[in-house]
Amino acid sequence: MKILRRLSRRVRVKDDRRATPPAPVETAPAQAMRRVRIENRSNLAERRRSRLSVIGLVLSVGFVISAGRAVEIAVFNGEADARNVASAAELAPVRRASILDRDGEILAATLDFHSVYADPLYVWDAEEVAQQLATVLPDLDVERLTRRLSSNSRYVPIADGLSPRVRQAIHLLGLPGVNFRVEPGRIYPKQRVAAHLVGYVDGQMEGVAGAERAFEAELAEGGRPVSLSIDLTAQYRVESILRERMAAHQAAAASAVLMRVGTGEIIAMASLPDYDPNRFAEATAPSSDVDPLFNQAVQGVYELGSVFKPLSLAAGLEAGSVHMDDVYDATTPVRIGGHAIHDYRGENRPLTAREMVLYSSNIASARMADTIGADDLTGFYADLRLFEAPPVELLEAAGPSLPRRWGRIQTMTASYGHGFQVSPLALAAAYSALANGGVYTPPTLRPVAPGETVAGVPVMSSSVAAQVLGVMREFVARSQTGSADVEGLAVAGKTGTAERVVGGQYVEGSTFNTFVAVFPFDDPQYVLTVSMDRPQPTAETHGFSTAGWTAMPAAGEIIRALAGVLDIDRHDADPEAQVSVVAELFAPRPRIVAPSEEPVALEDAAFEDPQ
Repeated sequence: MKILRRLSRRVRVKDDRRATPPAPVETAPAQAMRRVRIENRSNLAERRRSRLSVIGLVLSVGFVISAGRAVEIAVFNGEADARNVASAAELAPVRRASILDRDGEILAATLDFHSVYADPLYVWDAEEVAQQLATVLPDLDVERLTRRLSSNSRYVPIADGLSPRVRQAIHLLGLPGVNFRVEPGRIYPKQRVAAHLVGYVDGQMEGVAGAERAFEAELAEGGRPVSLSIDLTAQYRVESILRERMAAHQAAAASAVLMRVGTGEIIAMASLPDYDPNRFAEATAPSSDVDPLFNQAVQGVYELGSVFKPLSLAAGLEAGSVHMDDVYDATTPVRIGGHAIHDYRGENRPLTAREMVLYSSNIASARMADTIGADDLTGFYADLRLFEAPPVELLEAAGPSLPRRWGRIQTMTASYGHGFQVSPLALAAAYSALANGGVYTPPTLRPVAPGETVAGVPVMSSSVAAQVLGVMREFVARSQTGSADVEGLAVAGKTGTAERVVGGQYVEGSTFNTFVAVFPFDDPQYVLTVSMDRPQPTAETHGFSTAGWTAMPAAGEIIRALAGVLDIDRHDADPEAQVSVVAELFAPRPRIVAPSEEPVALEDAAFEDPQ
């Protein structure tokens, strides 16, 4: 069959050639063309295969690289991501936490503020841009901004702290090269209220003073708000009354501290003159020597005068060297070390230890201190933390100014508050121990929860504390003005008037007045100190400018205003509420008129009294 097929194929080829002889042409033969076409198609396929190979190779390499990168990401990128997150956290600004009062009222908070700046590279006409901005920002210095916009700088700050309305007005001007930034800023919605307690921050949002500085670590972390112990309503009333009384007496400065007995909580603290923390850089002093940013109650240390007489009495009673009926000769001045200690409007007779407080006798106090001795008196003061900065959270709390040596004359003068200087806050904390049954509790800006027990340090017996409070109650009840006695609250207190020390010298006629109050007397809950720097006499005070006519009435007015705020039940004081000695103090006797207290400086004397 194969042979037949071959024979038949050959026959057909011959027949075809005979029937159609090839025509003469000038081109290449058809078979040659066929061979050329076959060769061209073969080359094209070859090239296509080469291209596909290259593409395949490239894709293979790409797949290999991608696979390698995937492995790298899977294995190593977790650590890199962690580093990136940490870096982002470090760069991202932390929002400073808020400060609240004990009832949750906002005292300080962080808000977003808009600032406007310009890039001079994109500013077409510097003068026109400055003039346009001045239509929205009237305080803008057009000439100065024009010069800056004409500089080679790429960043020119224009204004910050913009309200949304002002920002929108600038935006609508459509000025090329003028842009906005959003930055966190600190605001104080209560403005001047509790300014010295709350404090303020600098441009880097770091605390500079007050609670902003004291609780910097907590606030900067951006966590939960920090609550303070102060009561905003009580704070406002204390400040308002103190401001009025300070103006009435034309005092250069004033302060007040209200502490809760037993917990040490500072319920209110005022310092005048004050300032607005939102504009602390603009604070100006009403007089050349008073800085509004200075906290009079904490940073200032002063000779506080006769408010120390009840404390020195407590020191003698606690040491056992003094009894309430001990008599000290106040007939003539005490002369010691070339100086003389005398009384203002003295009784010129022997006085008991109790009468020493009632008549505020420097002579009797000095003789009593001589009996107590330097060790017992200074040791007692030290137990009351009067020889150190008050242990409060405020970092600006100042320590006392003490004499270089402590001899006999320093012991005598210290018994009536002369010769060393302490802050009003330190005095308030010392009296809080007296009101707390003899237990010292450190002052604090932290609120104490109801029922929470605060550990204290016993510094005197409760009997001694009760006896001294009884004398202080009698001092207020029988005072000449009676201005600090509040019906139903039975206030106990003591005045102190001291000449100011400037450059190591006493300045005659320049006084620092203080009144310290404990109320209610039969159930002590609060201690209040009120101080005035250089008050002036008025017609209302009959020409006097001492503590009994200035600080004492101010304290009485404050206590009346606080009675409802502090939720204190008014009632008639029970003399038996302390100890039996208190009942004796209230036995019927002729009314004692406590004289207005005057500062008494040491006078030169020719000899030393051996007594």
